[in-house]
Parts: sequence; structure tokens; C-alpha cells
Amino acid sequence: MSNTRIGFGYDMHKLQNGNSILLAGVEIASKYTTEAHSDGDIVLHSLSDAIYGSIAEGDIGIHFPSNSKNKNINSKNILDHAYSLLRKRNYKINNIDITIVIESPRLQPQIIRMRESLSNFLDISINQISIKSSTSQKIGLIGQNKAVSCYSTILISNG
Repeated sequence: MSNTRIGFGYDMHKLQNGNSILLAGVEIASKYTTEAHSDGDIVLHSLSDAIYGSIAEGDIGIHFPSNSKNKNINSKNILDHAYSLLRKRNYKINNIDITIVIESPRLQPQIIRMRESLSNFLDISINQISIKSSTSQKIGLIGQNKAVSCYSTILISNG
């Protein structure tokens, strides 16, 4: 009998002046960059938390606490760790759905590159990965280009 589980992840970072932002392992030209303890890739953070949640393994903070050892950590390492735990439990990814909320830059031209990046990281079909972007209509910190957030949902199964 197949066991199906769902996971949800969320991340938000402050933005500061810069020249690029890292999303799903893709460097995107921007007037802003994330302010973070790690490399600030909110897509990989949110997705990693969704994976941890789907297998009841807590969150990034449990596995990668904010300490000097993890300062500037490459978010691919976090995703690799989460995904290795999922595979050890004999689960596979059915699909991933991600929404990035950012006022600027416009992400639509980069969506395919981000999906391809995640497809390569996780060795799954690009058709199993949906990435959408939205603005906050100039409302709040995101609307003022002071923050960016990301929501991720993952459906996994075994058997």
C-alpha cells in the first residue's frame, strides 16, 4: 500500500541593495540581494522545509542552526540533506508547487531556468515542478522591496 504525504515550507528574507538575487540556485540580475545567514536562496530554504515537514523531520533550524559553522552555507547543501533523508525513507517526489512573492525584479522570464535548476538538483522531471511568482501589489515590506518570501508545497509517496 502506498503512503502519500504532503509538506509545506515558508521562508522570508530582508532585501538590501545589491546586484543579484539567488533563487532556486539561479542568480538573477536585480537591484537587490537577500540579507541572510546563508547564501539566502529562499526557494531552496522553503523547499527544504517542505521536504523536512513531509517526513516529520522538523525544519532547517534543527538541522542547520544559525551558528558560525553554517555561516554563508550553500543552500544546495541544505536541500541535499533534506532530500537524502526523504530518499532514505524510500519516498519519491510526486510534485512540487512553489510561489515566490517579490515586487522586483519580474521573475517570469527566469521561471524555466529555476524549474530546470530544481529538476537537476532533485533528478526529477521539470513537469513535476511548478514555480509561480507574484507581487504584493506594493503592500507591506515586500511591496516596498524590503523583503521577499517563498511558499513551497511538496507531495511525496512510497510504495
